[in-house]
Amino acid sequence: MLLFLKSMVVASLLILVVGLIKPKWICFWMKEPNRIAVSTISILLFMGGMTGIAKLTLKPKERVEAPKQHRSDDANELQLDR
Repeated sequence: MLLFLKSMVVASLLILVVGLIKPKWICFWMKEPNRIAVSTISILLFMGGMTGIAKLTLKPKERVEAPKQHRSDDANELQLDR
């Protein structure tokens, strides 16, 4: 799965480069292909691939216990013995 996602990221970069030079090669089904459509396709592929890679490879952070709750009486006392 990770190999597929990495291939998708590389393919998106190739699609961007080729599509900016010859948009008709990438958007062959469109009557008038333009560079904006090619850029949109490439950006969506890139974002999808990188999101999938991050989801598969990053480990979730360990939970840190919340600090203990202080009573309101303790919070009002000043520490003057420094």
